[in-house]
Amino acid sequence: MGGFLGTGASFGSDLNLVLQLSMASALGVGMALARRKHYRAHAVCQSAVVLLNVALIARIMLPAFRDGVLPGLPVEVAKPYYSIATLHAAAGGAAQLLGIYIVIAAGTKLLPERLRLSNYRRWMRAELALWWIVVGFGVATYYIWL
Repeated sequence: MGGFLGTGASFGSDLNLVLQLSMASALGVGMALARRKHYRAHAVCQSAVVLLNVALIARIMLPAFRDGVLPGLPVEVAKPYYSIATLHAAAGGAAQLLGIYIVIAAGTKLLPERLRLSNYRRWMRAELALWWIVVGFGVATYYIWL
């Protein structure tokens, strides 16, 4: 099934791009909520983005990487089609794992005290910056793969 953005990409790729850009915006909204001391709304917003992204990774991104990139690695890694997608996957994996850790460490008491966060702001800012870098790699991957 063809996409809806008129680029020739698949529906899944178009949907993922739109959702990822929306989620990046939602992370900015979540940051604004925290600055206004609306911590509960901030937590709900940021956690929803992290959890939705798990589904998008599993359903759209991992299969595309497995089928489109892995067969060409490491031989083709110098080509942007492979290198940008690999950078996106590596940074995205790190961002997703960090996001899950932050949600668990900051939002629950599931972890032992020594594994919980003590400086939320630093970790969350690092995660936000990393996430936006990953979105940039994702947009680049989308256009390179057209």
